[in-house]
Amino acid sequence: MIRIDAVRTFLDAIDPNAALFTARQLEAVEAEIYRFKERELKYRSLIPVSNRDNPGAETITYIMYNMVGMAKIIADYSQDLPRADVYGQSFSHPVRSIGCAVGYSRQEIRAAMMAGISLETEKAAAQRRSVRNKESSVAWTGHSATGIPGFLTNANIPTLAAGNGAAGTDDWASKTADEIIEDIRLGCAKVRSQSKGVHQADTMLLPSEQYDVIAGTPRSTHSDVTILDFILSKPQSFGISTVEPMFGELDLAFVSGAEDGMVLYEHSRENFELRIPMELNIYPAQEKGLEMIVPGESRIGGVVVRYPLAFLFFTGI
Repeated sequence: MIRIDAVRTFLDAIDPNAALFTARQLEAVEAEIYRFKERELKYRSLIPVSNRDNPGAETITYIMYNMVGMAKIIADYSQDLPRADVYGQSFSHPVRSIGCAVGYSRQEIRAAMMAGISLETEKAAAQRRSVRNKESSVAWTGHSATGIPGFLTNANIPTLAAGNGAAGTDDWASKTADEIIEDIRLGCAKVRSQSKGVHQADTMLLPSEQYDVIAGTPRSTHSDVTILDFILSKPQSFGISTVEPMFGELDLAFVSGAEDGMVLYEHSRENFELRIPMELNIYPAQEKGLEMIVPGESRIGGVVVRYPLAFLFFTGI
């Protein structure tokens, strides 16, 4: 059998360009185009999205009403009846635009046509992904420079620190199955108690490592049921119906960036919303020299949390 490198050495001695030509002829080029895999962005499934605001709005304002008053036992013909009333407090959040453009040079267009590649489709996908990445970032942590609020940085949501287990630490990697289950039970009970029974947590978000712990650890040494299966099989005890692993958002997200945390909440549009007054709008291409620029814009107002007591950040796990 004649080795390819021996052929190249022989041809290179005759004509350096001949070896290069032979190498190109021997390449097997796949017709299918592969793209780097992108992680799933879960913000739209875990946070209700609202598009009802006018895209022209510069701020989003909502009013929360609270009822006050205490009735009492009165005497016949009494005229000094205690009063009940309501008072409202308004909250405002800014709305800002997210922008991203793609460009096509004339030569890129010609080359794509020659290669049979849908350049428009590929670049449009990159443009949409770029906007989605920014929306996800704002949804979870907000944008401090403009004052747009995020979910995980909401200062009104209560925080509870995990206690130490028998091993002397609070992280789940060193806790027993019973201790982890007790942490989850305690968190769910805290949402009920802090809201006086108004809210019941039905959704639990976990960093990926902690999710793997409960998904792979048996409930006990004599059971083939995992901690995760046990939690989901006890709706009356825990109330949790959805458990989602998060890949990065909850890592060192609490206690000034020092600790991982679990998020428990009642998933309801009434409790919180991600306000997106305008979804990504692609504008007509603009010719600039030998390039075509295609701008895109969306509008975002951050996450409005109306009922903070429906949520809990459980830190130190």
